[in-house]
Amino acid sequence: MDSDCLIKLTKSGLKESICKEDEVTIPFVVKQEVVDAGKNKGAPDAEWVEKNIQRGILRVTAGRKGESLVSMGGDQALIETFHPGRYDMIATDDAKLIRSLKSIGIPGTLPALLIYSLYQRKKIDKATGLHWLEKLAPLISDDECSMVRLLLEERP
Repeated sequence: MDSDCLIKLTKSGLKESICKEDEVTIPFVVKQEVVDAGKNKGAPDAEWVEKNIQRGILRVTAGRKGESLVSMGGDQALIETFHPGRYDMIATDDAKLIRSLKSIGIPGTLPALLIYSLYQRKKIDKATGLHWLEKLAPLISDDECSMVRLLLEERP
């Protein structure tokens, strides 16, 4: 998961619920962006994310190249960290990154589609999915929200 997606799920109050249903891993550089830099700015989400890391709800990995990923940007660290078979996809709210991932064969997903995925796999019901989507809606694009609402509402 990238920083933007992690922050949006945190601000919406959905991070812990998502992380309890699916294993979520972030590269060390994403932890630096969200927790370390966030704490320096006084961002309350930084403390929440740090507590989830300490409790093992959210995992941090250095990736294939170890500590060298610290000097990379978050997007490159996500790509270097991704191992097919170990991870299913990269969660991001960055359309440019999703296009890049697609071009190199790495599956990507949007924050709201994480909710839909949980619904599809029967980990949450439709009412919960729609409720979670409403909590996330102010933080995502109208297109993303509308698309996932339609997906949730069209299935029985």
